[in-house]
Amino acid sequence: MSFETMANTIRSRFHTLIEVARSLPTQYDNQEYTPPDDAMWCRLTILPGESDQVSIGAPASRRFRTSGVATAQLFGPLGLGDKAMLTMAGHIVSAFRAVTVSGVTFETPSVVNRGRNTQQNVWHINVECPFWADAFG
Repeated sequence: MSFETMANTIRSRFHTLIEVARSLPTQYDNQEYTPPDDAMWCRLTILPGESDQVSIGAPASRRFRTSGVATAQLFGPLGLGDKAMLTMAGHIVSAFRAVTVSGVTFETPSVVNRGRNTQQNVWHINVECPFWADAFG
């Protein structure tokens, strides 16, 4: 699987199940974006990691596995508490926990409370979704 296909699979799932279904404004990698001042929003970042050969055999049947993490950074206005953000984090966890979609396998997501970001004047929570995908040949 190419890096482009892997990233597009992740973005497509997030777009359909979170951005559209949960009405969460989202910025994707290398996209111009002006975040809302008075509402929760998200930045989705896909970070492929190392690739390793995971099987041997004839060249066409060898498998190479790339692991990585997709991070949904949730930002919300200060002073409103974290209930809505933690609820959204739960939706993201449910959408990406232990599923395989178009050859991308997601493991167990983690919710990490980053707290107050004084530079952006927001509350910040990350949902980290580890994944892996194989390429052949």
